[in-house]
Amino acid sequence: METGGGRPCPQCGQRLTDDDRFVVWCTSCDWNVRGGNEDDEQHDGPVDAFRRRLSRTYGEELFARMTSERPPLPGRGAAYAGAYAIAGLVHLLTLAVAGAGVWLLVTGWRAVIPAVLGVLLLGLAWLMRPRLGRVPRHGVRLRREDAPALYALLDEVADTLGAPRADVVVVDAEVNASVQAVGLRRRKVLTIGLGLWEVLTPQQRVGLLGHEFGHFVNGDTSETLVIGSAHRTLIEWYVLLRPQSDTSGLGLVETAARLLMFVPASAVLLLLHVLAHLTLRAGQQAEYLADDLEARIGSTEAAIGGMDVLLLADAIAFWLDQQYVTVGTVHRATRGAGREPDEAVWERLKEYVASIPEHELERRRRLSVLTAHAEDQTHPPTHLRRAAVERREHHAAAIVLDVARSKEVDAALDPARRRLGREVLRG
Repeated sequence: METGGGRPCPQCGQRLTDDDRFVVWCTSCDWNVRGGNEDDEQHDGPVDAFRRRLSRTYGEELFARMTSERPPLPGRGAAYAGAYAIAGLVHLLTLAVAGAGVWLLVTGWRAVIPAVLGVLLLGLAWLMRPRLGRVPRHGVRLRREDAPALYALLDEVADTLGAPRADVVVVDAEVNASVQAVGLRRRKVLTIGLGLWEVLTPQQRVGLLGHEFGHFVNGDTSETLVIGSAHRTLIEWYVLLRPQSDTSGLGLVETAARLLMFVPASAVLLLLHVLAHLTLRAGQQAEYLADDLEARIGSTEAAIGGMDVLLLADAIAFWLDQQYVTVGTVHRATRGAGREPDEAVWERLKEYVASIPEHELERRRRLSVLTAHAEDQTHPPTHLRRAAVERREHHAAAIVLDVARSKEVDAALDPARRRLGREVLRG
């Protein structure tokens, strides 16, 4: 462990780290390990804040269960049944509103008031309709014929896991990756964020794909058709109903109407809290199981390395956000190298990540322990996920991405790389 070569620590006298690009801290006593953000709280919405509290409450207990000899599977027990009951109630209420609207139109179409009420109820039912998800509109969509090498790798990972193959691949500039099933046909969509993909090694990329496809086979219930659509519907309801805190400048009638909406908005928020409580544990169990599949597909070493990269996610995102400021510098740096600036962005990102010192990565590992750092409220703390992979049986890679094949996959992503590079430079 590096001890640093900077000024003495004001707390223990050891040398502080000396890379001013990052937080200066003491590796001996953890002075300033939080970077002066001891009181910095996340400004989450009410649902996200509730999920964060639950995540911290369940963290250690769930870690112990998931690293036992027989870890539980998600989608079992009373919580599973309760989540489905709430989701069913949400969808039945939507059907009831739609049915009432149709009934009023059919039976009272000759009268103005019933007809108007029927139309209003049908409009309300439309706003309350289940959200089935859709293919992301941002990013670059790659078809099978456009990227055969990439799809061949995806198919191999999916087939090895016994998971459904990807129907659509979307590439964006985010520091993330995800899978989802969308629409009535539940088409499988894989989203690859170049901000993450570009800084991973070939085996870490294979492991990442194993993790994402693993969500289709590990019993994750949080994004099923019934529960996932109900959760998105409740969020839409809350956005529609929540009262505005600032009622200044409004008339008496408008103020009264907004205050009256407080009751249904609170009821919807309560349902969201309960649904979050019932699905959070299953969602976090699914993440641990997906991590295990990541290690089996890409290797344990690659899975651990990939989690270390996740600890750097906010630094990577910040670097990408700042690139439009340095577009002139990028032009000058690449003019003589025969590369366009948009193509150079991703190479420069790799260089930046490679330059991050080990003491900054170690600081983030320790900070994860102190703050229960997670990618979001649905994920277990990163340090616990990492420890779980280390504690389980270690695996060699089930799929090895050699140099030649890795270049073929990279070539398939070149058009997306250029377009998204231009978007990054435009800010």
